Amino acid sequence: MLVNTDGDIMEEKFVYPENFIKYLGTSGGRFSMISQQRSTGGVWFRYGGLQGVIDPGPGSLVRICEAEPRLSVENIDAVILTHKHIDHSSDANVLIECMTHGGFESHGVLVAPNDAINGDEAVVIKFSQRRVPRIIMPEDGKIFQIGDVRIEPVTHVHHGVECFGYIFRCKGLNEWGMISDSKMLPEFSVRYAKCAFMSVNVTFADMRKHLDHISVGEAKEMFAKLHPDTAVLTHLGAMLTAPDGKQYLQDLSTDKSRVIPASDGMVVDLDTNDVYEVEESAIKNISYRKMMG
Repeated sequence: MLVNTDGDIMEEKFVYPENFIKYLGTSGGRFSMISQQRSTGGVWFRYGGLQGVIDPGPGSLVRICEAEPRLSVENIDAVILTHKHIDHSSDANVLIECMTHGGFESHGVLVAPNDAINGDEAVVIKFSQRRVPRIIMPEDGKIFQIGDVRIEPVTHVHHGVECFGYIFRCKGLNEWGMISDSKMLPEFSVRYAKCAFMSVNVTFADMRKHLDHISVGEAKEMFAKLHPDTAVLTHLGAMLTAPDGKQYLQDLSTDKSRVIPASDGMVVDLDTNDVYEVEESAIKNISYRKMMG
């Protein structure tokens, strides 16, 4: 059931839009990950016929299998990592197993930074890598294509690991982008300028110079220059664990952009930028509420 904020029934059963993202998990950072105060499953997307999962952290497969309406994990085309930290990558090998139907079908694409797949501290094991027919190691600004979707990697700066955000483009569809874990970089306001929707990892209320994470204050400053129609703030670590954290997730929107804090299970229609949040948490009786304003 889908209801608006006035409580009016809008339709009997929620159906995923043609092009959408779904937040499997919206927690980030070690302490909120350990407590599972929010899930850490990453993001599911379908866009331009391409279906995949970005940053499948702890519990990603479980969240996919529990999703209502159903998500077809056996039909994903891509597993994409922004970086190798465990809250973003722990289920990558499992989803590769799903994508390749247990390794019996040569199918799909793995997108991951070089240090996530090579070296002594690689997080995608060689066994899984051999199952994937195509592996892409992103480079800043070097656009690659999967099906009809063109993806532009954007270099981030995050505690000594290779890290990228991504901008997704497909002819005839809205452009959208994701900023992962990173210190705020001035080029973000240029690189993501044409995105109608943005997902931004925001961990702290205020800037912390010694930590490579974007704060709420920095995100607000960015949106004053960059005007997506809709933006969702996710990876909400410290603001979930701090007693007064939620106050920083209010009144986020600007005159030109609607800015919304993420919640587990939230769905964004990438064609209309409508945002739907889960109203009930019971696995077999989930409904969605369209967020207004």
